[in-house]
Amino acid sequence: MNLKIQLFKNILFQTKSVNIKTLAFIALSVFLGNEVAKATTITATSITDLQTKINAANSGDIINLANGRYMNSSISISKSGITVKAATAGGVFMDGNNNIVIAGNSNTFSGFQFTTNNMSGSLPVESPTNAVTVNGNSNTITQLNFNGYFASKMIQIAGLNNTVSYCNFQNKPTDTSIAKNGDGDMLQIIPNATNPGNNLIRYCSFQHMPGGGGDWGNECIRIGDGAYSTMISRTIVEYCYFEDTGLGDSEAISVKSMENTLRYNTMNNNPNAMFCFRNGDNNVAYGNFFINSGGIRCKQSNNVWIYNNYFEMAGTGWDSSLPGSGTRAIYFLTYAGYNNNYNVFHNTFYKCGETEIQTGMTNCSWANNAFYSTSGNIFTSSGTTAGQTFVGNIYLGSLGLTIPTGMTNTDPKLTLNSDNYYGLSATSPAINSSSAVYPKMFIIPGIDTLLLDIQGQARPVLRAQRDVGCEEYNATGTVINKPLALSDVGPSYLKTITTKIETPKENLHFNVQVNSATKNLVLNYSLPQISKLNLTIYYLNGTIIKSIDMNDSENYLQSVDISNLKNGMYLVRLVAGNISESRKFIINQ
Repeated sequence: MNLKIQLFKNILFQTKSVNIKTLAFIALSVFLGNEVAKATTITATSITDLQTKINAANSGDIINLANGRYMNSSISISKSGITVKAATAGGVFMDGNNNIVIAGNSNTFSGFQFTTNNMSGSLPVESPTNAVTVNGNSNTITQLNFNGYFASKMIQIAGLNNTVSYCNFQNKPTDTSIAKNGDGDMLQIIPNATNPGNNLIRYCSFQHMPGGGGDWGNECIRIGDGAYSTMISRTIVEYCYFEDTGLGDSEAISVKSMENTLRYNTMNNNPNAMFCFRNGDNNVAYGNFFINSGGIRCKQSNNVWIYNNYFEMAGTGWDSSLPGSGTRAIYFLTYAGYNNNYNVFHNTFYKCGETEIQTGMTNCSWANNAFYSTSGNIFTSSGTTAGQTFVGNIYLGSLGLTIPTGMTNTDPKLTLNSDNYYGLSATSPAINSSSAVYPKMFIIPGIDTLLLDIQGQARPVLRAQRDVGCEEYNATGTVINKPLALSDVGPSYLKTITTKIETPKENLHFNVQVNSATKNLVLNYSLPQISKLNLTIYYLNGTIIKSIDMNDSENYLQSVDISNLKNGMYLVRLVAGNISESRKFIINQ
């Protein structure tokens, strides 16, 4: 097949005859169409049968594992461009100790549940490796459920451009010896020493983690490790939901590498947990909701940007028996050689516990934040605020520290809005009151700036016209973010299964065509039901070129700009819920 493709390409790109080029293009299109048509849907009835069919699969094939329970399974997916999934989403249970390794590129692994281990005494036996390890690139791990399951890691990602979506993680049994060896996290990203990983974690749920809390338990997500702190990961964690995870570990997300983004996540009823920037510089947290939960801790890091977040915590206490946990909105710990350039801009703090600023911070800025407190102090410190700059902030309550300028004592007039958090009222003094004097944002490639508020709506371009706090009053545009609920995330089948598993309709009709005149890729598709859609264009080696979240529709015609692509062959994948299809296309213009 490769020789035929190369022959067609040589004709296309080397001959000067327009007629011959046209004939070669038609022949190649027909040939590729036939190759895509060869993609088949296959059913495997055992793990051995599944492995055999994976080894024999062609790009585009879908392999369904028959519903049922399978024990102690080892699966290796070294092929590329295939889908391995449960015959019915949620209908396959992977029991015991599993070792699933995805070494190929552009694959989908979907619909499996991990809920039962071998038992030994009061604790399950640790899996010999991770449950799922992804060493390849541009793979999609989706619709998995880990509940009460025990392994070193539930999912470990070591490749590039991979996506983990709509998965649930909960009730991982604790084992202190495992956790102290750094093996206690649920989902781990391993950065690459040469290339930014650009991995994506989205629409996942993390809930109900048992244990003693503190720093030696099961972290929900770890991005890197102490050994990777100088590597650029560029992982994005977005639209994920965290509830009651703090007894597993105080660090719901532990960032230990560079240039990562935590955005549009919700921490709800999670008072013993925080997001933690620890061992790694140039990281960002924006657009997150922390409701009756811990906030953000910074430790052994530099150049951290915290903006457009909403903090609402009940109580003002701090439990010293749970290091790094509690109800503080912001907690800056000083370490020699670290704690330079922390930036806290345009956040809203509503009835939070004290924000702690330890002595020794350097070049740190607080700008255009809104604080509302009716009891206790807003700030606490082990010393002075030397090294801190305050501009454009407004507050109601007791500061707790002497801050000579940049903190205006006035009620921000927050009111409970339709999304059940406290936003600006029509008479708020925060409207159009921002200071224009604060440092320029650090921009991670592909990440938004302060021009968006917590809802994802546009802020004014001029700094002085922006509102103080996390949102713009009467902002225009589509609201893309609000506090998430458990029903917004995790596997779809967990929301519908009662006493039996319903078999979904899984028919995705999907065609692509290149429009050379408009330099667009035209997609025509129809769905059995309305679903969240993502379209991704890849090079054939699995590298992502463009990823787009599209509007929901049962029948849709979508046009995507491909004017920046050179002549050649590409792969386009459409993901609708737990269904995905891939097609090849050629550009010759």
